[in-house]
Amino acid sequence: MVQLEAVDISDERVTVGGGVSVPAAWTVVVRGEPGVPGDIRVHAAYDRSLGRVVATEVSVARSGVGDEVTSLTLREVRVQAALQVSGLKLSTVSEPGETTCSGGDYIRRMQSRKDRDLTASVVDASRTYALAGAINLPPLKAVADSLGISQSTATRLMNRARSEGLAPRLTGPEQELSGPVIAPTTGGPTLN
Repeated sequence: MVQLEAVDISDERVTVGGGVSVPAAWTVVVRGEPGVPGDIRVHAAYDRSLGRVVATEVSVARSGVGDEVTSLTLREVRVQAALQVSGLKLSTVSEPGETTCSGGDYIRRMQSRKDRDLTASVVDASRTYALAGAINLPPLKAVADSLGISQSTATRLMNRARSEGLAPRLTGPEQELSGPVIAPTTGGPTLN
């Protein structure tokens, strides 16, 4: 069975928006990963220019005599999974009227919350998106799964959150927020 332990957790926290914060840095130790004969250490840190947690160093220490770390072993290391799982445990989310909780508990809270009006849906979507983006979960999928909606509805909610100023810091390489861009082309069928 795979065991994950977070160690060397920084006391400094980074506020990423929407009441979401993550430690500035930590180390994840993974034991029992199939195909890896030893402990995996993933050093994680929040990168302000990327707006998310990144792996700054990954190492594998063999268990003992007779074990060997090879390139094949390194291919078995699931770095993103280590960042995501530890991120859900170590992140905190604050929202008005609720106790501050871990990111994982917040996601469960969102899954159980029913009967949201549009305003509550937009706020919940933007907070969930901020959490997911910070810890390397696919943000729109996290919003859709947490709120029990389709990804296209999650995209519309995030567009609304952005236009209402609830998601000003949610930028980055993911371009899905604005929806599809259809440029005019020459030749072929056109939509009029």
